[in-house]
Amino acid sequence: MNRAVSCAALAAILLAACGGGGSAKKTAALSATTTSPASTTTTVAGSTTTAAGGTSGATATTKAGAAATPTGGATVNGKPASSYTPPAGATPAKPATPGTYTYDNQGKGPFGPPPAKSSLIIDPPQGTQQGSTNDMGSSGKTEETLDYRPEGVHVVEVKLTAGPQTYDFVGNPPPLAAPTGVQPGQSVDFTLSDPKTNTTIQVHIDFVRMETITIGGQAVNTMVIHQVGTLSGSLKGTQTSDSWVSPQYDLFVKTHATANVQQGAFAVQSDVTSTLEKLTPG
Repeated sequence: MNRAVSCAALAAILLAACGGGGSAKKTAALSATTTSPASTTTTVAGSTTTAAGGTSGATATTKAGAAATPTGGATVNGKPASSYTPPAGATPAKPATPGTYTYDNQGKGPFGPPPAKSSLIIDPPQGTQQGSTNDMGSSGKTEETLDYRPEGVHVVEVKLTAGPQTYDFVGNPPPLAAPTGVQPGQSVDFTLSDPKTNTTIQVHIDFVRMETITIGGQAVNTMVIHQVGTLSGSLKGTQTSDSWVSPQYDLFVKTHATANVQQGAFAVQSDVTSTLEKLTPG
């Protein structure tokens, strides 16, 4: 898969968890168990959706005799990510097209509706790494750095600013969040932590099915992923999301996320759906 998987897996957790009104990357409730490819029908912001069958082909494998999972807690299909081998013929993801993308948002944030529109700014790549900023205005901002390697996309850093508070999440080493050649029915787990705020996020992702939806009048093939993020430490709670991500455009095109998070005696809930306006920046 691609950058979109990593983005959907992280920014939704962070912004929703910290009272940001929900990020442009968001869920409802598919089963958190691994799901085989399936056909469905979905409506996206008034557009029609045509179901697509699951993909076929080689299945990703793990090397025999793998070492113990390193700090950072990353696994692919329940085995250490360090032992992951992409299926034969799988093409590694490339950085997304730089520019500014716009999302339409609706739902309920912790302090009222999210902004009607929000932007995702993707920077030009620097070597194998690429940064992006998910800007929700007064609701908060998420900055993310990803590393594109042959085995997949690794999360280098996720920084959230919500009001006066900043959370800076990293893994050691940077975890594999989007394996090259991942197929529906597979899963990923990883952990990110911010030592300064004593906050940890445990992320579980199920790659559910392939589905074609219409965005900006254009049909786009997507993989649906289901994610559960569990927060511990200074923040406690759960965020759950379903995201439709496009391998072709390296973008998430629709997300729906809910969150129920507590910080001390203060608890917030959110339920936000975000839809990409068009598949190109600008």
